Amino acid sequence: MAVSSKRSCLKKSVNKAILLSLIFFALGVHAVHGDEIKKDEGTLKGTIDSPQAESGTTIGQFNIENGFERFFFYTLYQIGGRTLTRGGVNYYHFPISELKFPLDVFMFYVDLNLNLLNRLTIHYGVHVNIDKQVGKMKDSDWVPFHKIKTIYSESDARLNAVFTEADMSVRLFTVSFFSLKLGAGFMHQYMNYWCSNVEQISAYDTSSPIYIGRPDYKKLLGKVITYKLNYYIFTLQVTPVFMVPIGKGTLEIIAAIRFSPYLKAKDIDDHILRGKISKNDSSGTALMPFLKLRYTFSSRIFMAAKLEYLYLTAKGEQNQYYYNPFFDSSANNIPGWSARIKCKLKSEQLSISLGAGYSFEF
Repeated sequence: MAVSSKRSCLKKSVNKAILLSLIFFALGVHAVHGDEIKKDEGTLKGTIDSPQAESGTTIGQFNIENGFERFFFYTLYQIGGRTLTRGGVNYYHFPISELKFPLDVFMFYVDLNLNLLNRLTIHYGVHVNIDKQVGKMKDSDWVPFHKIKTIYSESDARLNAVFTEADMSVRLFTVSFFSLKLGAGFMHQYMNYWCSNVEQISAYDTSSPIYIGRPDYKKLLGKVITYKLNYYIFTLQVTPVFMVPIGKGTLEIIAAIRFSPYLKAKDIDDHILRGKISKNDSSGTALMPFLKLRYTFSSRIFMAAKLEYLYLTAKGEQNQYYYNPFFDSSANNIPGWSARIKCKLKSEQLSISLGAGYSFEF
């Protein structure tokens, strides 16, 4: 019943996202059609539509932009709480373990924007990391007591990442230099980490009556863990836009209030040293505001700068199993231990980008 309920909720959420996208598209088409009717009647007064729409000489614009950006912060997951194994159900404090993966990386990006009749905008962007070394992956364990960290390790983290996003927005109205847009879209973040050369300090000692003993230091060279993560994020956004003439060009200030009422997170953690796979399937929400400045010269060349922040949380369950031979004492030493445990994901991302591009009119 729980699985059926989750699938039903997922289908409803996806259907809502699709319905919202269709509504925004319909609004755009209706608005564009309304503009054409007003042009034919000659009733445009410039209170809602831009001068370009009034003149009727420009159907749309196509902007190509590329540049570089710097990402900061991390993505992490925690496990603990209710745990189901073949030996029964156990309850642990939360978290008992946390893996924190860095996101300190430079990326190259390409943005494409199609604007129709200054009313409907379709955007697509792709981001790919340039450098592989992104910092230290940090692994912490609080066993067997809550809030007492007994095991801590760091390893060198490398990353392959591809972020893509697509959205569509409709200009609701324009008053003087101010416009307001409403939009919906989809974002996908793919991250593939591999971590090597672990250094660990452990005070966890099962031979001690209190399970805590003298700290023990270990260092192992070579690959110790791989981690693949996918975020599937449905987005809604309200975007105020300010157009300020400066010199022979125009400064565009875009302050987007963007959020996700529903997202999916799926990851696979391979603890190579232990021969253990952990798979997680979670859902959650996200907040993703950004501020963008773009100055367009009279030659239609433009320069852009952007500051963007993302805060994401998700909850679900992690399924664990050993792919190396392992005997489970809690299940009469039957090979192939497995467990299901509560899991939480969190990610904070801050990016700063600089780019340039060209605006084509047609």
